[in-house]
Amino acid sequence: MSKERKAAYLDRLRSITKDIEKKLQSEKLSGKNKKKMTGADFEEVVYNSLLEAGFKEKEITHSPQKFPDFILEDLEDGDKIGVEVKKTDADKWEVIGGSIYESLKNDIEDTYVLMAKLGGSNPEVRLKKYDECIADLKVTHSPRFSLDLDLEKGEDYLTRNDAKDLLELSGEELNKKIRKLLRTQKSTWWSGEETTAFSDLTKEEKEIYLNEGIALFPEIFKGDYRKFTPWLVYNCFVWYGNVRDIFSAGGNKYIEDIHIYVSAIMYRALQNAASIKQRILEMTQDEQEKFWGKSTEDPDKRLEYWLTLVDTNLRISSDLIANNRKLTAYENSGDEQIRQLVKSRFLNKLRDKMQGINP
Repeated sequence: MSKERKAAYLDRLRSITKDIEKKLQSEKLSGKNKKKMTGADFEEVVYNSLLEAGFKEKEITHSPQKFPDFILEDLEDGDKIGVEVKKTDADKWEVIGGSIYESLKNDIEDTYVLMAKLGGSNPEVRLKKYDECIADLKVTHSPRFSLDLDLEKGEDYLTRNDAKDLLELSGEELNKKIRKLLRTQKSTWWSGEETTAFSDLTKEEKEIYLNEGIALFPEIFKGDYRKFTPWLVYNCFVWYGNVRDIFSAGGNKYIEDIHIYVSAIMYRALQNAASIKQRILEMTQDEQEKFWGKSTEDPDKRLEYWLTLVDTNLRISSDLIANNRKLTAYENSGDEQIRQLVKSRFLNKLRDKMQGINP
């Protein structure tokens, strides 16, 4: 659709928006319609207003159970503009949008939200481009957008999260993007066909979840996965039957420069120290409070606090002690002596790596 024709369409839609607002305000003032308006009622108002504004029936596709509610087709060139109709009885411009999987552009050039706010002293109606009023990504039974028509330009979710391509993606690329966006959001229940097996992820994605787990959930150093598991499933839509294998598979490893054996998770923490540090430094105040129970804006203090949490949670297994006792230097050492030595050398090495890395 040419810029001129698109501008003409938008002018007509803006005019329709104003006309609907005047109609709703007039009805409220006269007390003519005391019945509470439903979503279906408002869609009918919009449909009739489109016809009154000169749109022909064959130009309008109305699908109440699909996204968007209306598709306006330019019969000359076949281009389409979508209109998603929303209404709220509250005195704010916020409403839950549709499922992400329903909100894709498909063959529609642009979609606009036409929303009525019926709360407050007077009804108001606004028109705004759909992606510019996406406020957040929430999870109920499936990932859904929440909309806010009060957002300023550049404040929308897609812009803030560098996710402008989200509505253009499909299939596994879309699922991967959603998993990435939702990794650090609050825990919510979601189930559906889009849940992905950990084994089906790319190597890069597996590394991301490993590093996030180590950064956000220091208790996994003692084999406690009670918080990590629901986070992985309900936030990231990733299922793994035995999550401990993400961190513990591979057994003990010998670290030559500190002359000790370490567990699989200790080894992975050392190998991925740069990425783990980066994630820790990117944590918001809310994330720190949620996952660690404490927050600090100072990056050095934040890293040190994380190391303290690792120290508190680090478990040295009897198997790891036995492996280290096989080394000549420790063959006559007691369990507790080996435990403290391994712990001390590992934490010093981890601290050195963290302090020596500038993400």
